[in-house]
Amino acid sequence: MTYLLVDADRNFREALAIALRLEGHEVRTASDGREALAQLELGGVACCVADWGVDEVDRLLLAATRSGVRTVVTGIHPSLVSSTARRHPSAEALAKPFRAEELTRR
Repeated sequence: MTYLLVDADRNFREALAIALRLEGHEVRTASDGREALAQLELGGVACCVADWGVDEVDRLLLAATRSGVRTVVTGIHPSLVSSTARRHPSAEALAKPFRAEELTRR
């Protein structure tokens, strides 16, 4: 499975990418919404994991959903993660911190 990880926190993004790669997944990363939208246009993404606070998160989640990409919204504030997920009914909410196994099980 190919994941697109979108998070401004480089340490979190890279740590999760390493964990997913160790499980055998392909991973692409982006630090903001614009970069992530460009990655989506390349195709081949199965799951987009986006922090609720990145710029253009709503546009990104909408584009991913329209492309048939599974979406997961993350963040350290559960209420804000839930609020973003409610605006995007096909998105799953997953509050930080979480382990790569929690993400792949969903």
